[in-house]
Amino acid sequence: MSTTALVIIGLAVVVILFVLVLGRRGRVGRVDMVPLSNESRDRYLADWDRIETRFVDAPKEAVSEADALVMAVLRERRHPLEVHRLPKDMQEARRDAAMEKGDRTEGMRQAMLHYRAAMEKIVGAPVHPEREGRREMA
Repeated sequence: MSTTALVIIGLAVVVILFVLVLGRRGRVGRVDMVPLSNESRDRYLADWDRIETRFVDAPKEAVSEADALVMAVLRERRHPLEVHRLPKDMQEARRDAAMEKGDRTEGMRQAMLHYRAAMEKIVGAPVHPEREGRREMA
């Protein structure tokens, strides 16, 4: 085989690898989730209301329950549960909830706001449609 043929084959392999890498790049980070049934959506939203209401009296427990609820929704929708693949809101909520210094209650409040945002995105509905304009918690 001549040197020219080897160079052409080598260039073809490089081009093919380049095309494969670019094609895969668009899929990285995107997660295809199965849709929730209406019954599941309603159940999760009712659970969320209960958890959010509980925050005033038991913030630490409410944050823990919010984390578990969001994980349950992700699991049902078949989202990958590896820490680095969790939604950004979920990662931020966990970071805020784990706050060691400063105002821990404020960290838990911020965590609940992030969990709410995650719920709205993964459930596909506002968690409080009757209170659409209200974003802050007590």
